[in-house]
Amino acid sequence: MYEYQKNAMTSYYRKTKLAGKGYADPAADAAFQKVRSAIFAEMDAYYAAHPDLPSVRLKSHIHTLMAKYCEPVIFPEHPFFFEIGMREADSWGLSGLTPACWIRERLGPEIREAHPIINELERRFANLYDVRNLGLLSSTATFDTDHHTLGYTELMKIGVNGLLEKARKSRDQFAEDSEEYAYCLAAEESLLALIRVAEKFADRAEGKLACGCGGEQERKYLSMMARAARRIPANPPETFYEGLCMLLFTREAIATMENVGISQIGHLDRLLGGLYEADLAAGRITEAEARELVGIWMLHTDIKFDLENTEWPETSTCVQLGGCDETGAAVYNMVTRMFIEEHHRLHLVSPKLNCRYCKDSPDEYLKLIGEAVLAGHNNFVLINDDIILSGLLESGVEIEDARLFVNGGCQETMIEGCGHTEGVACYVSIPRLLDLFLRGDERFDLYAPIESADTFEEFYARFLDTLRYFINLFTDQRNTREQYLKKMLVSPLFSATQTGCIETGRDYTCGGAKYNFSTFSLVGLGTAADILYAVRALVYEKRLVTLDELQEILAQNWAGYESLRQEAVALPKYGHNDPEADALANDFLSALSGIICARKNERGGQYIPSLFAYYQFETLSKALRATPDGRHDWEIMSSGSGPSGIRPIRDLTTPLKSMQRMDFSVCRGGSAVLDVQLPATNHLTPDLFASFARACRQYSCPTLQPNVVSLEELQDAKVHPEQHKNLIVRICGLSAYFTALNPTVQDEIIARNLYAV
Repeated sequence: MYEYQKNAMTSYYRKTKLAGKGYADPAADAAFQKVRSAIFAEMDAYYAAHPDLPSVRLKSHIHTLMAKYCEPVIFPEHPFFFEIGMREADSWGLSGLTPACWIRERLGPEIREAHPIINELERRFANLYDVRNLGLLSSTATFDTDHHTLGYTELMKIGVNGLLEKARKSRDQFAEDSEEYAYCLAAEESLLALIRVAEKFADRAEGKLACGCGGEQERKYLSMMARAARRIPANPPETFYEGLCMLLFTREAIATMENVGISQIGHLDRLLGGLYEADLAAGRITEAEARELVGIWMLHTDIKFDLENTEWPETSTCVQLGGCDETGAAVYNMVTRMFIEEHHRLHLVSPKLNCRYCKDSPDEYLKLIGEAVLAGHNNFVLINDDIILSGLLESGVEIEDARLFVNGGCQETMIEGCGHTEGVACYVSIPRLLDLFLRGDERFDLYAPIESADTFEEFYARFLDTLRYFINLFTDQRNTREQYLKKMLVSPLFSATQTGCIETGRDYTCGGAKYNFSTFSLVGLGTAADILYAVRALVYEKRLVTLDELQEILAQNWAGYESLRQEAVALPKYGHNDPEADALANDFLSALSGIICARKNERGGQYIPSLFAYYQFETLSKALRATPDGRHDWEIMSSGSGPSGIRPIRDLTTPLKSMQRMDFSVCRGGSAVLDVQLPATNHLTPDLFASFARACRQYSCPTLQPNVVSLEELQDAKVHPEQHKNLIVRICGLSAYFTALNPTVQDEIIARNLYAV
């Protein structure tokens, strides 16, 4: 289906795939580098003539030049305009090639020279970020330029012209020599540049029509594009097709122009449902025509990232479905159904389907998801509105804003149109922090290991004090660096779509948005809770070993102490429906959340925790030594909010009953993910899947990530990959073709706990 469109996009995106420091195709790279060099040269001259201009004005001028030099790409028999030709194919915005990099490449060295504290801090804490050897943190170091969402709701209501009007009115409230005035000017310039890029698509489409290009279908689409690109994004969409154009064009263009990762393309059924119904009622569209538009709209991401041949196919490209609208009414309509069904029918992997659900979500919706998942379409995550909304409200987010949350990148929570939640300020291995507290490490000198503690209460209190010290140290040095480096991170175009920035005259990197959270992604909660329980039981309750002896036994990787290790493995574990183990896990999560939420980031917002681990539960385990719960050196830790795999669990309700004892609202809206691997069996029906999802909500499971597999098929796919090319699995926050994955990841998926149904 759509082979002509696929082939055309494949030809273009294979040429523009990243290879070294440029495009894979030499001719395509030479053409791009010529444009990039021209923009850099003009920016160098502009900066020399205006050395005191605020960086936000420099960034907006880059946008003007990008619009000037943009050569838009129109694909044959493709009705959508989105490819502006200024970044590599395998990127969702973060790029070392886009001309938007000028501001970092030119200002970065100047900022570091003016503020030597930046380099001093980076040298002092370099070891902290050593994932391979220390395995404690995986971090963007300064600021999470990924995991963004545009303010699509506002764009759909008032268009870019509406934002321009707001910027002009706001500008008049500020003194002409103020930073706020400069921001408003920058926002205006950037918004006008965005409109100009769209107009160039209209120009090109009209040119193709004038020269008689294409057959009947292609000319139909060119005519649609020419009209739409004159209206969108300047004006709010009036039709379903224009709505699709608005979402895709603004995501792709702004990601390139700002050099940020825009990981969400919109809450589709909420934003497009009314447009579709109006078109249908007016006779402007049929369901078949709408489905064709939906299918083509979703095609490009899998092709851009060459998913069939990519070992780690991260696209960070998500769409949101379901949940509720700003009034709290459940969202489910024909647009929901079309996107799920067309995604499944076309056997797509991306965009990622992030499906919110609430108590009022209809069974039809959950069964529809179940039908796809049970057929092996492992591309879904189900997000429990109850938990995320209660957490956001705890963080001070207004209810109308909270109800419009989306999830992007993977499942990172974002408050659409109200700021950046910095979904991954860092990943931190909680079990490794405990390991270092217990035994120390010659490569780590930020705190000393514990020598003695007379009671578990003393041990626990001192560990929490150590955690507090570590979190404070980390956030202090991070905030200090961001204070200076934010000058090269400004994004006036993105910021203009976020409530608060135009009104306050401040870029979102400067705290202008309504909400300004930063998120700690906590890795290994289940394993950490089990470690604490094991220390309490083995050392202080059963008195089988002293703390000194336990430290020595762990240093020997349990060698010679197998009977004691088996005793540790047999102890109550979090996620196994044991009240005591779950209570300790809940207490620990609450205490850790309190430590994190007490900190402010450089933008003035709150740090919050999440239990979204991506694949860091595997990566960071490679440096995690033996632990008191019975783990050996380097064995994998728990993922997300789930239990560890040290003891198998067969009953699917067991971890859910543990979830009910956890208060995940302390994550303040941060994601908490439960991975569930289920057997491909005829016993599991869409009705049962819907009931299971309902049970997950009732048991307070925050975010459910199902993976329905046949172990026999997975094992055979390793031996005969050519026979299983279409086998899709859920890895963590992304899905992939199983046969494209490297053997280590394949084996990890095969080894996961398989629940009985």
